[in-house]
Amino acid sequence: MNMSIVKYKLIDLLLDLKDFVLFDILRNRPPSLPPFKLDLQFKTHRDRGLIWVESVDYPGLIASGENESELREAIFDSILTYFDVPRYRARKLPDTLTLKLDDGTVVYPPEPVFRARLVTA
Repeated sequence: MNMSIVKYKLIDLLLDLKDFVLFDILRNRPPSLPPFKLDLQFKTHRDRGLIWVESVDYPGLIASGENESELREAIFDSILTYFDVPRYRARKLPDTLTLKLDDGTVVYPPEPVFRARLVTA
C-alpha cells in the first residue's frame, strides 16, 4: 500500500478518535451544523472517461468521478466541505443525496446495509 495512503488513513483514524473522546466520552458540545442544502443544480461535463460537475448556484463547488456513483459520492463530500460542515457532524449525517445531472441522469444514494446477528441461548 502506498505510504501516503497509509498516512492519510492514520490521520483520519486519529481525528475520529479525537472526536470520539471529545464529544462522546467527555460529552463536550459538538460544533453546530451550519445550514446547507443537498438539492442543488449542477452543470455536467464529460471528457476522456471522466465526469465532473460544477454547481450552478455556488461558484467553486465542483466534483469529479470516473462514473456516476463515484461522482455522487464526491459531490456529497464536496457539498459538506463547501458549506464547512464540521467533521464530527459530517460523519454522522446520512448520505441522502440524489444527484440529478443536467443530461437527465439521476443517481440515487446506496441502499443502507443492515446487519443483524441472531443470538440463541
